[in-house]
Amino acid sequence: MGNLLIFLVVIGTLMLGHEFGHFLAARARKVQVEEFGLGFPPRLATLFTAGGTRFTLNAIPLGGFVRPKGEDDPSAPDGLAGSSKATRALVLLAGPGANVLLALVAFIAAYKFAAPDYERTTISNIAASSPAEVAGLQPGDWIVAVDDLPLTTYATLHEAVTERLGQSIRVEVMRGGQSVFVDLVPRAEPPEGQGPIGIVTGNPRLQTTWGESIVYGAQSIAYQVGALIHLPAQLIRQEIEPEQARLSGLKGMYDMLSWAGEIDRNADRPFLTLNLVGVISLGLALANLLPIPALDGGRLLFVLYEAVFRSRISPRYEGLAHAIGFAFLLAVMVYVNLQDFLNPISLPR
Repeated sequence: MGNLLIFLVVIGTLMLGHEFGHFLAARARKVQVEEFGLGFPPRLATLFTAGGTRFTLNAIPLGGFVRPKGEDDPSAPDGLAGSSKATRALVLLAGPGANVLLALVAFIAAYKFAAPDYERTTISNIAASSPAEVAGLQPGDWIVAVDDLPLTTYATLHEAVTERLGQSIRVEVMRGGQSVFVDLVPRAEPPEGQGPIGIVTGNPRLQTTWGESIVYGAQSIAYQVGALIHLPAQLIRQEIEPEQARLSGLKGMYDMLSWAGEIDRNADRPFLTLNLVGVISLGLALANLLPIPALDGGRLLFVLYEAVFRSRISPRYEGLAHAIGFAFLLAVMVYVNLQDFLNPISLPR
């Protein structure tokens, strides 16, 4: 139940954020918005009316929608279709722009509050009567070196210990800002469920400034965008498997968020979940910018045509194109969501 609630909150927030971007841009450019809906129809109630906009509560609790006046009717006064090309473009771009901003916020939060420091390995738990307990190691100790060999990751610790099974080793840890040295002998045959020295390790939280977190967040945006741009070429060159590039529907996103949440709960930090929220939000932004009628990118394509050729396509034909595009998108969504059930995404464990 907890995973479902997190999923509904995340997806609902990202979709509402997208629509709120459209809403704010429309109001800023004097385009009348007839309705801002929370959730999707059927409508349950009108919450209130403000500035000529009807705010409604709808039955399907996923995201929401904005209904601008005259979306496909250029003759409607203060409507979207009758506005200037610049206004239409700004309103259309504001939705994906809001998702990019939400992705940046998620990435920044991940690095500011939840990022693990993979260059430091600390002791989170010690088994009773183990070599580590007998030697006096304590939870919270930061393992610095084994036999004067500096350790930077869990992998180097594991390698140093397994190479010295049955031999006395000197372990240096940092405790309270002071170096502490202990001697112990890693067990060649430890009890089931324990390692050679009987510790469970973890990584402390990465200490970052706001400036560093913003830089890391921006770098994450650039990396994800670059990865999506290069994805088609990688598929053609068979550098990645088609399964790795498949689209995910609602169940696929639910499965990924549940998987990330399980890992984060064990690590006691929501780093993976926040990064996944950023990836999903950025994916929504880029998907909406695809030049397919009915999407923001498809509508932008008509604005671009008008700007280049100084001529507007008939609203009748544009509306028909959006209707066909919507039907196509609906078919794709049904297929993708069915695949999530018939061929679930394989996630590492």
